Amino acid sequence: RTINHFFQNMAREEAPGLYPKHLLGRQTYWTPVGTGETDTQALMNEEGMVEVDKGSFSIEPFVYADAKLFTWADVELHQELAQGYLPIPSSEWRTDCFTLTIIAFATRVTHHPVLYLGYHILNTARERQSLRLFTVLRPFQVTPTWQNWRSFGGVTPIRALRFSRGTVWVNGNKPVVPLTVPAGFGAAAFDSGGATKHLPTGELPLETEVLDEFGYASGALRFDLDLAPSSGGEVFLAIPFGTLETGIQRSAGSSLRRSSGPKKFARAVREWKTRLGAVEIQVPPEMHDVADTFKTAAAHILINRDGPALHPGPRRYNRSWIRDGALMGAALLRAGYPAAIRDFIRWYAEFQSDDGNIPDCVDREGPEWLPEFDAYGEFIYAVVEDYRFTGDKAFLSEMWPAVSKTISYMQGLRSKRLSTEYQSGEKQACYGLLPESMSHEGYMAHPVHAYWDDFWAIRGLRDASLMADVLGEVTEAARLTALKDEFSKNVTASLTATIARHKIDFIPGSVEFGDFDPTATSIAVNLLDQLHLLPQPEINNTFNKYLEGFRKRRDGAVAWNNYSAYEIRIMGALVRLGRRRDALEVLEFMLADRRIPVWNQWPEISWRDPSGPSFIGDLPHTWISAEYMLSMCTMFAYAREEDESLVLAAGLVEEWLSEDFEVGVRSLPTYYGSLTYSLRMETADTLRLKLKGDLAVPPGGIVVMPPLPRPIRRVEINGRVLTDFEPDGFKCTECPAEALVRF
Repeated sequence: RTINHFFQNMAREEAPGLYPKHLLGRQTYWTPVGTGETDTQALMNEEGMVEVDKGSFSIEPFVYADAKLFTWADVELHQELAQGYLPIPSSEWRTDCFTLTIIAFATRVTHHPVLYLGYHILNTARERQSLRLFTVLRPFQVTPTWQNWRSFGGVTPIRALRFSRGTVWVNGNKPVVPLTVPAGFGAAAFDSGGATKHLPTGELPLETEVLDEFGYASGALRFDLDLAPSSGGEVFLAIPFGTLETGIQRSAGSSLRRSSGPKKFARAVREWKTRLGAVEIQVPPEMHDVADTFKTAAAHILINRDGPALHPGPRRYNRSWIRDGALMGAALLRAGYPAAIRDFIRWYAEFQSDDGNIPDCVDREGPEWLPEFDAYGEFIYAVVEDYRFTGDKAFLSEMWPAVSKTISYMQGLRSKRLSTEYQSGEKQACYGLLPESMSHEGYMAHPVHAYWDDFWAIRGLRDASLMADVLGEVTEAARLTALKDEFSKNVTASLTATIARHKIDFIPGSVEFGDFDPTATSIAVNLLDQLHLLPQPEINNTFNKYLEGFRKRRDGAVAWNNYSAYEIRIMGALVRLGRRRDALEVLEFMLADRRIPVWNQWPEISWRDPSGPSFIGDLPHTWISAEYMLSMCTMFAYAREEDESLVLAAGLVEEWLSEDFEVGVRSLPTYYGSLTYSLRMETADTLRLKLKGDLAVPPGGIVVMPPLPRPIRRVEINGRVLTDFEPDGFKCTECPAEALVRF
C-alpha cells in the first residue's frame, strides 16, 4: 500500500473534519493563487485549506469556541472571488456563533513573490466570546489522492518544524511568518498524535520544535480573540513562495513582519484589476458571469505558467503541450497579453529536433515524443497568430527557420500517404492525409487518421504561406498555398469517402472509426475558419446531433457519468453557423456547471456526481479556460478570412439589449486593431451602434449582425442612409462610426 492509502485509513478512523475531505473519499474542488508572474502557485480548496506552494504542505484553520472545536465538517461553507472576478479566492465558514472568512492572495515583496493568508472572524452571537483560531500546518496537499501524479496529490512530508524568532520554519527551508502575533505555537510528530490530537481541548502541543523520523509532523499557531457581539478580528500569515535554496533569505521573517496584511491585500487587488482591465466586456447585470469568467480565465492561465511555459493545470497537468499552449496563448492575445504566446513559442522552439519534429509535450524533465501530429500546425499557427495581433515582422523572421523545418517534417509525414498504395481500395480515404496518430485521448490505444491533425496542418500551411509572403519569400508563399489547396482537396474527399463508408450523416473524427466528435469538428469551424472544407448537410447534422444529446443530458432525460467542458468550444462554432440561440443554451449550461461556480473555472472532466472521488484532470483546466475566452470573443467579434471581414455581434441575443444598457466590448484586440463598440435599443424598433477604437477597416468591411427580433428595414451610418444591406445584417466601411438601425 502507498502512504496515501495509509492516511486514508487513518482519516476514516477519526471524527469527520480532523482530516482533509479528500482523505475521506469525497471530492474537493480547488483554485489557484499566485501573482501571475512566477513559476509556482498555491491552491485553496473549498473548505479553506491552502497548499502554500507547488506540491507542498498545507495550512488549515480550526476554531475553538464555546468549548467545542469547529472544523470544515461543522460549518456551512460559501466561496467567493474578490469583486467577482479577481483570482483572490475566499472560503467562508458560517455557524450560529461566528463567521470565519479565509482569503488567499499573492503579491511581491522586494521582488520576491509572497503568499498571504487572511483569516477574519466575526462574532455573530449576542454575547462577548473568547475564540481561538488555530492555523495548522499539515503534511497534506490540497489535490486528492486520486489525482496522484509524480509528487502531486495526497500527502507530502513534513520532517521538521521549528518556531524561532516569530517564524515557523518547515523542513528547515520554508518560512511561515505570522503578521499577527500568535498566542503560541506547538508541534508534534506523527507518532505522538500530531497537532490535531490537542486541538479538541483548545490547546497546543507542548513542543515548539520537532524532528519526525516518519516524516509527517504537524504544527499549529494559536491566535486568541476576545470579541464583542458583531465585532471581528483579523489574522494574517505570510509565506514566501519557494525555499531557501530558491532564493528566500533567512531574514524573510523580519522583513515580512514590517508589512501589513490589509495593505498587501489592497495592493494585490489593485495589481490584478490593472492586469485584467485591458479588455472590458459589457453585458447586462444578470449576465455579469459572462464577463467575470472571461477575466478570471485569463488570470488563471497566467497563474498556471511556469516561466515562459504555459501549463493547462497547476498540478496534475504541470506540463506544456503545444496544442494547449497555442490556444492559451491565442486567448491571452485577445485579452491584451501578447507577450505570453511569444515567450512560449520561443521557449518551445528550443526543443525542436534537427529534422524539424516538434514534441507533443515538454516539462522540466524534457520533451515527450508521442506521435501527435497536430503539433506542427499548432506551432506555426501560434507564431503567425502573434503577428496577426502585433504586426511584429521581426518575430516572424526570427521564427522562420523553425517554421521551415516544421513544414519539411510535416511534408515528410504526409508523403507516406501519397503513394500508389493509397490511391485505391479501402486505403483511398487516407490519401494525402497525415498518418495515424494519438493526438486525441481516445486514440491512445488505437492510433488513427485523425481529421483534427489535418485541420491543424492545413491551417499551418496557410499561415506559413502568409509568413513567407510577409518576409518576401514570394516563390515559397506560392508553393505553400498550392500545398494547402491540394491538402484541402484531399481532406474534403476523405471526409466524403469516410461518411459513405461508415454510413453516417455527420462529420467524423477519424477515418477508421467514423466517430462522432463535435468538439474536434468545432475547432475547424471556429478557430481555424475552415467551414468551406466540410461537406453539407453533414456539418449542420453534426451540431444538431450534439445539441440533441446535450439537451437530454442537461434535462436529465438520459443516464450519464461525465462529460468534458471542452464542449465550450462548440459555442464559437454555433455562432459561426448563425445559431446564436443554440450557442446561448450551451453558454448558460456551462456557466451554471462551473466547479465551483463563483470561482469561474472548469475541470477537464465534470462528473454527474460532483462529490464522488473521481479523477478530474486538473482544475482549473486552463485549455478549457482559453476555449471559453475564444468562444466568448467570437460571440462579440471574429475575423472571417473568406471575405477578409470583421463580424460583430453574431453571438449576442436580443434579451441582452435594452434602452437602459449598452452591450459591447472595449479595447478588444482583433486582427485589425483594437475594437470598441456598443449596441443599445433607442426605441422599441430602433437600435444604435457606436463603433470606435484604433481599428483599421478590413478589406471586406465590418459586418454587423445585430440580434434583432425582425428584419432590418433601414440603416443610417454617420447620418447617411445605407442602400445595400441584408435582413439580418449590414456592412460598415468606416471607423469611427455611428449607425441607427430600424427593423
